[in-house]
Amino acid sequence: MTDSQVRGAVVPPRAEITPETFDRAHGTTAKSELMWRMAREAYGADYPEELQAWGMTTWWTLGRFISGLRISTGQHLVDLACGRGGVGLWLARATGAQLTGVDWSPAGVREAAARAGEFVPAHRASFIVGDLAATGLAPASADAAVCADAVFFALDRVAVFAEMARVLRPGARFVFTADESDDPASPAAVPDWEPIVEAGGLVVESREEIPRWREDLQGMYDTWLANISELRQGLGDESADDLVQEATLVGPTLAHRTGVLYTTRRR
Repeated sequence: MTDSQVRGAVVPPRAEITPETFDRAHGTTAKSELMWRMAREAYGADYPEELQAWGMTTWWTLGRFISGLRISTGQHLVDLACGRGGVGLWLARATGAQLTGVDWSPAGVREAAARAGEFVPAHRASFIVGDLAATGLAPASADAAVCADAVFFALDRVAVFAEMARVLRPGARFVFTADESDDPASPAAVPDWEPIVEAGGLVVESREEIPRWREDLQGMYDTWLANISELRQGLGDESADDLVQEATLVGPTLAHRTGVLYTTRRR
C-alpha cells in the first residue's frame, strides 16, 4: 500500500528537496556558529545547544524520546535521517545504547561520525548513507528507532513505517516528530499520521502535541530573515537562499500546522 491508497496520505514533498540540499546544510551551513547562535535566540532555554540539531528539537522532545523509546544499555538504537547525529548521539549517551545513524546526505554522515567522540566512545556509534525507506539494516536488528522532523521528506511515507516494521524487533518502538496540517490548499499536508503509520505495519501508542512548536519555529524563521545579510556574508548566497526559501514558504503555513510527537510500536 502506498501514500495515495491511504486516507489522509499525501503526494510527495517538494521536488527540490534533495540530498544535495542537505549536503549544503550539514556541510557549509552547519559549520557556522551563526546558525546555532540564531537557534539560541529563537528557542532560548528550551534549546539543547550541544546537539546543534536542525530539527525543532527541544528539551521537552528529548525527554519524550527517552520515555517513549524505553531503551537501555547495550541495546541497538537507530537514528533515522540522523543528519549530523546530535539527537541520536545524545540519546546513546543518555541510555547507554549502541547507535546506528542513517541519512541520505553523505555530508551529514561524515559530520555525524566526526562528532561521535564528543558524546560516546568510538565503538558505540556508526553512521551509514541510506534512505528513509531503505536503510540497508538487517531485519529485526534494532531495539528502538527515532526520527526527528524528517519522515515527511520520504517520497512514499507508508514505506518509511514499513521499513521500521522490518528493522525493529517485535515490540520495539519507533518515536518520531513531524507536523500535521488542516490546510486544504496544501497538496503535501498530512492531517493525520496514524493511518499512514498503521498502513506501514506499526501500532500507534500515543500522539502528543509539541509545546510552543509553532511559535518557536516562527521565531527561528523571523531570526533568519532579520539577519539575512549576515547569513549571506557568513554562509554564502546558495546556503542563505536555502534558508530564505524555507522561511518564506513554510512560515506563512504555520497557522494551519501542529507539531506532533508519535510513539509507535512494532506488533
